[in-house]
Amino acid sequence: MSEKAELLGGYASLEIPEGSMFLYRQPELLTKEEHGSLGFITPENPFEFAKNIMTVPLVATEIASAQKHYPVIFTEPDNAAPFAVVSVIKGENMFVDDSGNWEPIHYIPSYLRRHPFAFAAGGDDQLAVVIDRSSNAISENPENPFFDGDGLSKYTQGMVDYCGQYEAERRRTKEFAAMLKELNLLALQEVIPTAEENSEQLATYYAVDVAKLNDLEPDVLSELHKKGYLSFIFAHLFSMENWKRLLERRHIMMTSRQDV
Repeated sequence: MSEKAELLGGYASLEIPEGSMFLYRQPELLTKEEHGSLGFITPENPFEFAKNIMTVPLVATEIASAQKHYPVIFTEPDNAAPFAVVSVIKGENMFVDDSGNWEPIHYIPSYLRRHPFAFAAGGDDQLAVVIDRSSNAISENPENPFFDGDGLSKYTQGMVDYCGQYEAERRRTKEFAAMLKELNLLALQEVIPTAEENSEQLATYYAVDVAKLNDLEPDVLSELHKKGYLSFIFAHLFSMENWKRLLERRHIMMTSRQDV
């Protein structure tokens, strides 16, 4: 966990997950021998596995979509990575309802949409397909089998391709984060409380420092623009408005529970 992203004297720590297998409780390499009879079904509670999280990993290209609904923060600069904040209530994702469904009309990060599939690093820099065997989307009576004959089914191949695209974007995200570190753009910041929150209930997190961004030389800004990084930065900065909405959402949720 990042000790630099937390609620100071507030409700809970902002839990920043570590490791590429976050939320994969039983990761297994996908093989015909072990999983030939299994496949995918659409569960009634598709995001039950994410109901207790407070943050979700993002790749840089989806910051623009995530910023419409969530604050987008970064882990500490030495190993910076973007995350969407989906809760300020410890152990409860504020966008997953009691039936295990995501709040309608809100962006669902690709890290969650690819579940129960993922890639894991193998030998010689090769990537192996992994499934989360504990997922309720995996069944012995599947809608979409994992295999078709000796090869992957069309559905599974589509998910593998999606995971491949995600890995490519994850590498680009690392390059983006490395540039933020090189330019020393990330700084520790605080959430401004809403009228319903008292002054002690502030969240701290890493974000791009606007003053440092404005001080960059024109040629550096041009390079950020050419790489597409400037648009990522602006989307991240726009997302800061969602801290107020998130705290207001928490206030409404907690008030409604008290009224029951």
